[in-house]
Amino acid sequence: NMTNKISHSDALAANVKVHSALASSGEYNRSPHFLPENQTKVRALLKDLLRDQFTGSKPHSLLDMGCGTGFIIKLTHDLVDIVHGIDITEAMMSQVDLSPGNIELFRSAAESTPFESGSYNVITAYSFLDHLVSYKPVLEEAFRLLAPGGVFYSDLNPNRFFTHQMADVENLNQSELPEVVSREIRGSLHNGEHYQEMYGIDAETLENAEPIKSFESGINPYEFTEFARELGFSHAEFQPDWFLGQAVVTSEQSNQAVDTIDGYLRSILPASLGLYKYLRFILIK
Repeated sequence: NMTNKISHSDALAANVKVHSALASSGEYNRSPHFLPENQTKVRALLKDLLRDQFTGSKPHSLLDMGCGTGFIIKLTHDLVDIVHGIDITEAMMSQVDLSPGNIELFRSAAESTPFESGSYNVITAYSFLDHLVSYKPVLEEAFRLLAPGGVFYSDLNPNRFFTHQMADVENLNQSELPEVVSREIRGSLHNGEHYQEMYGIDAETLENAEPIKSFESGINPYEFTEFARELGFSHAEFQPDWFLGQAVVTSEQSNQAVDTIDGYLRSILPASLGLYKYLRFILIK
C-alpha cells in the first residue's frame, strides 16, 4: 500500500498549509463545486435524502466533517435544527457564515472527535475523504457518532476506476489527444504540478494533502461500501457522478444533452464506471 509513504501528522500539516493558502487567496471559493448549478444540485439531493430518511420530521443534528469554508453548512442549516462543522484549518473555518444562529464550529480531526456516540442524525463529508491517509478511521467514527437510522453522505470523492482509465490513455503515447482528455489526465495524474504552476504551492505538499488521490489513485467504491457494511451500516450504496467532458457538453451543447449522455452511461454501468470522475456514497446506520 503506497499510502504508507506519508504519516497522518504529515498529511494534516500539508492540508493546513494548502488550504490556508487557498482560503486566504480566495481561490478555494472559486472551486467548480461552488458554481450555483452544483450548489442547487447538492441541496436538492440532500433535501430528498433527508425527506426520504426522516419522513415528516426535521432531523435534529448534522455534523459536517472537513467543513472548509462552509459549502455544506450553507446548503443544510435550514434543513436541520443544529449544524456542527469540524475542520483543522482555521483560515477556512473563519470564512464560514455563522449568521443563521444554529451553527457551531470545532477544530478537530475527523478520526477522533470530542462528541458523544449517537449524537447525530446526519453526517456529511464533501470533497474531503481524499485528503485523508485512510478513510477507514473516519467511517468508524461516523458510525459511532450516528444515531440509529442516521445517514452518512459523502460526495466529490475521486473514482479510482477513472484515474486508472486516464493512466491507460496516457500510456498509449498518442501525440494528439482531445483537449478535454489531456486536461483530465493533467488533473487526475499531475495535479501537484498544475497547482505549483497556478498557485505556487509545491507539488509534493499538494500530493501529501490528498493522500488517497495521490498514492491510491482515488477510492474503489466496491471496497468502500463493503467496508461500510462490515462496520455495521445497514445500507451502503455508491453513485458515480460527473462523466468525462460533462462541463464541455454543458457549455457547448445543453443540459438536455448532458442528461441524455449521463442516462445512457448509467444504463450500461458498471461497464462505464471508468468514465465517471467522482463517487457519491450514501450509508445508513
